[in-house]
Amino acid sequence: MRLALFDLDDTLLDGDCSDRWNLWMIEQGWISDAERFMARAEQMQQAYHAGKLKLEEYLAMTLAPLKGRRVSDVEKEVERFVATHLQPRIFDQAWRCLESHRKAGDILVLISASSHHLVAPIAAALGIEHVLAVELEVATSEEGRVYTGASQGVLSYRGGKVIRFQQWLAEHAITPSHTTFYSDSRNDLPLLQYVDCAVAVNPDPVLVEVASVEGWRRLDWRASALAQVAKAI
Repeated sequence: MRLALFDLDDTLLDGDCSDRWNLWMIEQGWISDAERFMARAEQMQQAYHAGKLKLEEYLAMTLAPLKGRRVSDVEKEVERFVATHLQPRIFDQAWRCLESHRKAGDILVLISASSHHLVAPIAAALGIEHVLAVELEVATSEEGRVYTGASQGVLSYRGGKVIRFQQWLAEHAITPSHTTFYSDSRNDLPLLQYVDCAVAVNPDPVLVEVASVEGWRRLDWRASALAQVAKAI
């Protein structure tokens, strides 16, 4: 049984779904002090790209606007958001890569440090059945099922991705014969070093160096897309 694992943000997707969702929440009036929120979010994104982000702090801030909101209401907003803001940003090469693995009979798994309420609908659009992402806490109230504004379980971030993947394998009683993982980020080095075949996609500077030393395959989907645009112009 062969598995193909994919990171989402800046790998399959040109950009970060959480960043764009933050802007969407501001547009919907879910965030009162938008300027302060975005300034703090930008600082945390810089920390992420430097490999220094404390994901718990980022989640505490970005999940707060969901507190008390009905899951069904948020799902409707996410559906519109994914269709209009994310699906058009999937790399063309990502579609082809997924189809190649699908034709080979590989099991596809999307594993992301972004929240499940965003990742799962994107996975569905991509035709990926299995999703590992940050799980959100849900409570039952008079309004129905509502978000508490907190996450739960092991965060699928850095080494947490390896733990979540191992848990998933155990839950499904899967012993893979081969595993491949596609990612752009230094933060995914634990899982990249864990799988049989690591592929650096649109890699950050640190991952470029590691991939070169390790002899990992490198794919520059963003550069290819820009080259096509320049050629068209």
